[in-house]
Amino acid sequence: MNETANTKRNYLYNVICELVTTLIPLITTPYITRVLGRGGMGSYQYVQTIASYFVLFANCGVKAYGNRCIAQAKDDPDRRNRVFSGIFYQQVILSLLVGSIYAVTAFSAGEEYRVLFAVFGINMVSALMEVSWLYYGMERFRPVAVCTIGAKVAVAAGIFLLVRDEKDLWIYALLCSLGVIAVQLYLWCGVKRFVRFVRVPVNEIRTHFLPCLALLIPMIAPTLFRSMDKLMLETMTGADAVGLYGAAEQLQTCMLGFITGLGTVMLPRVSNLLAQGKEADAQKYIGTSMQFSVCIGSAFAFGIAAVADVFVPYYYGDAFSEAGILTLVLSPTILMIAWADVIRAQYIIPHKRDRIFVISVLCGAILNLVLNATLIPLFSSVHATLGLSRDAAGTLGALPGTLCAEFAVILVQYFCLKKELPYRDYVRTCAVFPLAGCVMFAAVQGVKVLLTALGVSSPLVILAAEVAFGGGVYLGIVGVWYWRRKKRREKREDPTPHI
Repeated sequence: MNETANTKRNYLYNVICELVTTLIPLITTPYITRVLGRGGMGSYQYVQTIASYFVLFANCGVKAYGNRCIAQAKDDPDRRNRVFSGIFYQQVILSLLVGSIYAVTAFSAGEEYRVLFAVFGINMVSALMEVSWLYYGMERFRPVAVCTIGAKVAVAAGIFLLVRDEKDLWIYALLCSLGVIAVQLYLWCGVKRFVRFVRVPVNEIRTHFLPCLALLIPMIAPTLFRSMDKLMLETMTGADAVGLYGAAEQLQTCMLGFITGLGTVMLPRVSNLLAQGKEADAQKYIGTSMQFSVCIGSAFAFGIAAVADVFVPYYYGDAFSEAGILTLVLSPTILMIAWADVIRAQYIIPHKRDRIFVISVLCGAILNLVLNATLIPLFSSVHATLGLSRDAAGTLGALPGTLCAEFAVILVQYFCLKKELPYRDYVRTCAVFPLAGCVMFAAVQGVKVLLTALGVSSPLVILAAEVAFGGGVYLGIVGVWYWRRKKRREKREDPTPHI
């Protein structure tokens, strides 16, 4: 199978996996939010956020670094064995060190969070066993996709069968954690097909640490600002505010899986092309990927913003009705992350320009921290003026920092890479998608006004009409643009003289 077909097949596996991964939370979330409530969901989000940071530090960027290194060594079995062994030995050492710190943190946690911390300790074991980077580097996406889908379905079934009231919060956390470790156990069954362990000197193991550390922030980046928001909200406002924030971000998180999944597939492909000296082919992939990501990102960002006020209360329940405005404000981050992820996964990491991404994310994190510290208490203090509860107003105060931070990442990358990447071409070929999104947003608002005037009050009917009409408008504009672009290209390439 040629490289293009292999890339398409891998992306198809990833898309199917992301589709199932997206659909299952969309099915279980309305049940979970009503059973656990804002407080229960907030407690889960808070502890899960802290645990996820420990997992990230335990893996220390190994998913991206291991992916890249295996891709570069995939054609040399001896080198591949040595690379895999060195990286995995380092992963075990770091996981044990970080795991011991996590155990102290769990033991010293407040009474209301201690059980959840203990349950999420399973994720630390999963971090030690993490081996998906080997499969991605070898461009074998099917086993990861199949196992992930199976685990997600099993967890969903367990949720409906076992989670019955607020007291079952720990069961919900346990099911989610068991789903994660089950994937790693399955993947280990096939490791021997690709590599075998070899003896590696300690000095060689240490050579992997700094490159992994450099990639830690890029791995944290997609969720760094939102995680920071949750931690600061719990400290300044409370668990209920974290629950509202989690509801507002969940739709974005689900949709982003389709976009960042492309980066997961393309990173080993581009890394392998660069190892073969095929820079031009790698650049071509970036341009195509940018169009695809911005097209999908614009559809999701403007689409979610357009239906948020109707969808969120209907989907999550009345307790989360205030999350509608939060979802609308947060939706532009989908488009910004879509743009930044292409540059990160297909240029910065394969070219080992990790310092650029570290600087851009640190700038965003500092900006987010300063704005959160200022705006969360400010918005909370004027919640009555805003017409929101104190929790919702505080959550709203966390969103400007996230928006500014995501934009800062893009801006810093641009100033660092403007002489290396054709940003002007990216803007020229992708500008139609945000414009189409704006038209779709306006069209959906028009449908909403029309249905209200006609006396239609059913949220389900209104949502169906908005999605159908808005989606038709967006696809129509993008389809016409692609058709005209294709005609212009054919006209340029046609050697026949026209009379």
